[in-house]
Amino acid sequence: MEKWHLISLVLCTFGFFKEFRPSEPFVTEYLIDFKNFTKETIVQVAYPISTYTYFGTLPIVFLVTDFMRYKAVIIIEGLAFVGTYILLLFGNGIHSLRILEILYGIASSTEVAYYTYIYAKVDKETYKKVTSHTYTALLVGNFIAAIVSQLLVSADLMDYEQLTYLTLGSVTIALIVACFLPSVKQSVYFHRNTDNDQPLEGPPDGDEGGSKENLTLSLGQKIKRAYGYLWKDCKKAYSDAYVLKWSIWWAISSACYIQVTSYVQPLYEEIYPSTDEEIYNGGVDAVHTFLSAGLALGVGYVSLPWRKWGEPFLCLMSFIQGAALIVMSQTHEIFVAYACYIVFRTFYQVMITVASAEVAQGISQDSYGLIFGMNRFIALTIQTILTFAVADENGFSLNERDQFVVYGTYFGLLGILFAVVTLLTLCKCTRREERNA
Repeated sequence: MEKWHLISLVLCTFGFFKEFRPSEPFVTEYLIDFKNFTKETIVQVAYPISTYTYFGTLPIVFLVTDFMRYKAVIIIEGLAFVGTYILLLFGNGIHSLRILEILYGIASSTEVAYYTYIYAKVDKETYKKVTSHTYTALLVGNFIAAIVSQLLVSADLMDYEQLTYLTLGSVTIALIVACFLPSVKQSVYFHRNTDNDQPLEGPPDGDEGGSKENLTLSLGQKIKRAYGYLWKDCKKAYSDAYVLKWSIWWAISSACYIQVTSYVQPLYEEIYPSTDEEIYNGGVDAVHTFLSAGLALGVGYVSLPWRKWGEPFLCLMSFIQGAALIVMSQTHEIFVAYACYIVFRTFYQVMITVASAEVAQGISQDSYGLIFGMNRFIALTIQTILTFAVADENGFSLNERDQFVVYGTYFGLLGILFAVVTLLTLCKCTRREERNA
């Protein structure tokens, strides 16, 4: 077995078990039925805390991840998940709920180590293969967890609390697996091997030192040099108009996508009183995960002229997603809400796959982790504003249906933005053709 195969195997095993969380589709119901929290407390007090923690820790975590060379931060992610589910099972009261939401936010922000580990550990020739393996492991973990949770609940074999024990066992296995990840000797920014530093065309600010010099640099010098690399990579990537357009859609759409997925269960709770149907949250997650994986894989094998049709396609997808969210906000039929949610998430997953590929083609391989992380940070900034404005008890604290009206309108405005971009691009192309005529 080649070295990168072993790394991929351990990383994928960790990814599978950390995403195998069968209690996730029913966590709101668990908090209401077993912990006696009200829906308003969950939506307006608890859930915003994880968002704020995620937003506040991500910039720090990104630099700490590079400085600590990944493995330690991946282990911290495993510890945060274990702590979250221990408190979810054995904690009681609002203070315990707040602490577990902080831990969940830390677990979310430290995921950046999982996504960037491969860029520092494996050879560039295997980037695409290992990236494909790790993302597939996450989707498979999500899919099987959703299927298992729905089957166990529908067959009355487990209740929501027992599913949480199952989740705790899974994330504990993930933590153990993380300890077996090979250590990383160098990283992209703080512990960089500058001997073969081609993508950056040499260190910034006249630093011509090689990898041996890394051993003699002080912490302050390493930080200064790391920020030099960060700035150079960001400037180079975002100065490309094509990369910038896809990154804008990525960040803006991801912000509302995270918000929708975080607050969809309370909306289901709002719809449940009008129906006697069985809860199928796990089944819904399984369906959209399966469709997303299949369509995303298909997009990778179909060659489409995204430079020509990308903007109108993003416009159309945004309008469809906005319409789906508006319908969800008004319907009293749970299966209509389920269907709209499947459409919303599937379309997002397909387009974010395309966006990732298009952005990756326009940047150097060493910049993948940084630019993807920056896009995520911008998304979190917008999501934090959304959370405070519509969900937090200190903001407007809108009810669930009104929140989804806001989210649907948000995607409608995103569609209008890319309709304008499409028209501007057409006008520019028309003028170019007239000049060449």
